[in-house]
Amino acid sequence: MDKESRKQKRQLVRLERRQRRQFKRLEKRGPICSFFKGVLKLFKIRPEFINLTGEELPDKAIYIGNHNAASGPISYECYFQKVLTPWGAHEMCGNYKVRWNYLYHVFYRQKLKYSKLKSFMIATLFAIVSKWIYIGVGLIPTYQDARLLKSIRYSIEVLKKGHAILIYPENSNDGYKEILDEYNHGFITLSKLFYKLHGEDLPVYNVYYTKQYAKMVVNGPSYLNKMLKEGMTEQDIARLMTTKTNELYTENVLK
Repeated sequence: MDKESRKQKRQLVRLERRQRRQFKRLEKRGPICSFFKGVLKLFKIRPEFINLTGEELPDKAIYIGNHNAASGPISYECYFQKVLTPWGAHEMCGNYKVRWNYLYHVFYRQKLKYSKLKSFMIATLFAIVSKWIYIGVGLIPTYQDARLLKSIRYSIEVLKKGHAILIYPENSNDGYKEILDEYNHGFITLSKLFYKLHGEDLPVYNVYYTKQYAKMVVNGPSYLNKMLKEGMTEQDIARLMTTKTNELYTENVLK
């Protein structure tokens, strides 16, 4: 076996080990993640969970929710009634430098509008532990190019095993907003490919979390492939699902 073949074999072994670790997190979080969750719960207010469906939420489903600045992912992990495997920026799975650059320049400065000093301090500290937290929750790294297909394939494997995927589809280039402007189409692509490969139109649920009002509201399901067959376009579906999420806020939080 030549040097290049040995290198490819080692990479394959590492990939298989990483996937086995990730799949273990689908049902039960690891000790590091559980420790951080326990600490965070001491400081976070448990939101009121409002399930508008009137039924128990399924494990095998796609949940799409708002990010709610830095609060949403933590609250979904701590208080959602199902174990969710989230999508997230691929930079958060990189080395320390990659994680720090993303946290400082994109997440804290661009999206959260923090000051340079505050962004520097939080990014420097959080980048130390963030990798282990994201490994602990089985985060699926996502991309803005053709590599997204790799994320989709892995997500399909998660769903095939009967577990839920959590996606934050909102366009947050200009920051996180209470009323969402638009949804990106990644969740539609996932639904379409799963249907194409397995013939199952997965239920998609809208979720809205607000730290200010300490509420988490969920409604659904929506069946995207049924909508496509009825003549809706992906743009139509993205707009509709954005509206449905916003209505969870305007109709069930503000009123």
